[in-house]
Amino acid sequence: MSNTWARLIAQGVVLASVMGTMPAEAAAFAGGLKAGTLGLGGEIAVGLNNYLGVRASFNSFDYSDTREEDGIEYDGKLELKSFGAQLDLHPFKGNFYLTGGFFSNGNKLRLHASDPTGTEVYDIGDAEYRSDTSDPLNIKGALDFKSTVPYLGLGWGHAPVGESSLYFRFELGAYFQGAGKLALDASGSAVDENGDSFDVDGSSPEAQLFQANLEQERAETESDIGEFKIWPAIEFAIGYRF
Repeated sequence: MSNTWARLIAQGVVLASVMGTMPAEAAAFAGGLKAGTLGLGGEIAVGLNNYLGVRASFNSFDYSDTREEDGIEYDGKLELKSFGAQLDLHPFKGNFYLTGGFFSNGNKLRLHASDPTGTEVYDIGDAEYRSDTSDPLNIKGALDFKSTVPYLGLGWGHAPVGESSLYFRFELGAYFQGAGKLALDASGSAVDENGDSFDVDGSSPEAQLFQANLEQERAETESDIGEFKIWPAIEFAIGYRF
C-alpha cells in the first residue's frame, strides 16, 4: 500500500473523529444484499452520523472453467469466500463516500488435470509427458492467498441514512490479497518422450526428473497467475433501512 493511501486513511480517520464529536441523530441501521466481483453476499450497516458509518459484510461464490497454463489444460475452480468490516466516510454528508477495512480472506483457486486416454501431451517444465492409461496421471494444484487482507474503495450511496426505506449502493475498490502461493502435486504414472512409463512418485531417474520439471512448472504457473495479486472490486447493493 502506498504512502499516499496511508496518508489519506490517516487523514480520514482524524476527520471522522472530529466529525464524530458533532451533534448527530441516533444511529441508523440498514441491511441488504449485494453482488459483485467478490461474489454474492449480504451486509449490515450502521450510520453513526451523516459523515460516518460502519459495515460488516460477507461474500461467497464458486466459478468453474477450463484454463490452459504453460501447456497444461486444467479444470479450474475459483472459490470466493470473505467476510470483513469497513469504515465509510461521507466527506460531504451526501451519497459519495470513501471506505476502507479488513477482510478475512478465503479466496482459493483449485486446478486439476487428468487424461485417462493417454492422448494429451503435457508440457511440464522442459519435457513432454503423456498419461499412462493403466495408471492415469493426475495433476492437482491449489492457489492460496493471504488470510487477512486490507481493502480500499469509494462509492455512491448512503445505506443507513436516507429518506426512503430502500437504498441502492455502488462501489469500486481494490482487495489487496497479495501474491498467491501455488502447491502442485502429481500422482499416477506418466510416459516420457522415450516411451518409458514410470510412477511419478517413485525413485527412478525418470521420476526424479519429472519432479524437477513439476517444480519448474509450479513456479512458472505461480508467476503466470500473478494478476490475482490485487483483486478488483465492483459491487452493487440493495437493502432496507430500519
